[in-house]
Amino acid sequence: MGSIRDPGFGAGIFRHSAMFAAGMVRSLITTIVLALVWIAWSWHFEPLVVGFGVVAVVLTVALSKRMNILDEEGEPFEINIRLIRYIPWLVIEVLKANFQVAKLILDPEMPISPRLLKVRANQRTTLGQVIHANTITLTPGTISLDLRDNTILVHALSAEAQHQDESGRVDEMISWLESGLPEGHEE
Repeated sequence: MGSIRDPGFGAGIFRHSAMFAAGMVRSLITTIVLALVWIAWSWHFEPLVVGFGVVAVVLTVALSKRMNILDEEGEPFEINIRLIRYIPWLVIEVLKANFQVAKLILDPEMPISPRLLKVRANQRTTLGQVIHANTITLTPGTISLDLRDNTILVHALSAEAQHQDESGRVDEMISWLESGLPEGHEE
């Protein structure tokens, strides 16, 4: 055990306090994000409803900390920063796909040509591959059926939807999103 005069003594304290501070910052940011999401989804400001929201957010963060799931692995903030670019891109892709599906449905000939295709998922982590598969599913006209061996089995409603998935734009965007993760985060 080190003494106060031991140079290694203070290093351990500072390292512990830095980890504690990082954990507190992570908890604070998570609390703020959850509160903003709760406000956006409920949009009610009556005192009782706001009180329930505060209790829900605080309990969620407290239980997450207690269960040790509020850490870099469970919630990589590096991805959260990149979400600022990903979410608008996803909204635009969903809107474009909505118009494509509406055009198919409203066409009197109903030129629907369902097909199965395999899409390569080049992400280096399971989280990245799951985000890729979910992005495909969120886009109207396509749904991810299976994910294994870095390949996503996709059902597409039309050739246009198939070309959109095979273009590699989703793979590139998710790979960019995932590239914000620190090295050593691979699974």
